Order: sequence, then structure tokens, then C-alpha cells
Amino acid sequence: MTPLQRAEEIAEELRHEPYSLIRNDCITKSTRFRRKCKSEGIVARVAVCIGLSRARWFGRWLVIPVIHSWGEVEGRRIETSRPLGSSGLWGIVPMNIRPVATIRF
Repeated sequence: MTPLQRAEEIAEELRHEPYSLIRNDCITKSTRFRRKCKSEGIVARVAVCIGLSRARWFGRWLVIPVIHSWGEVEGRRIETSRPLGSSGLWGIVPMNIRPVATIRF
């Protein structure tokens, strides 16, 4: 199994944990992803960005700024916040967020 495949398995476990904006948000899950990867010898980074996303607010679709985070292994973006393709309360799909400014650590 390659490091990238193992990282995807770790991310999948985190994606299925309940999302909570206060206790288990995308930044928390991405940080835990990095720690778990490091414990298995996989070099991973956390990326935090301010980005733009479509959101459904009061029955209308708008483009709003959001803060979002994900993990990176071998330069590949690995979403950790929700199951791939699923949306949150406002209809925001994490993998569709377009980063405007990103910090990686």
C-alpha cells in the first residue's frame, strides 16, 4: 500500500466522524489527519484557506467567503471534513471551495 492510499484511508475514517463547527470542524480534523499520518511515517501538511463557496441562504444561492482546511500528501488535496460530495447545513460542499489565500503548515 502506498503512503497516498493509506492517507486516503485515514481521511475516510475522519470524514465519517460527525462534523461540529465547535468541536470537530475541518481544521480540527485536518490537524488530526496530519498527526495520524505522521505516526505512520507519512509526510502530510495542513492547508488552511479563505475561499469562496456557493451557499444556500434563506432560499437563495449566494457566493460567500468561508474559512476551510484540508490535508495534503504528496501535493494532493485530501478533504477530511465530510464524506466526499456531501454538503453541510448551508449546502456548502467542501471539495468545491475555491481557495483565494492559503497557508500550509
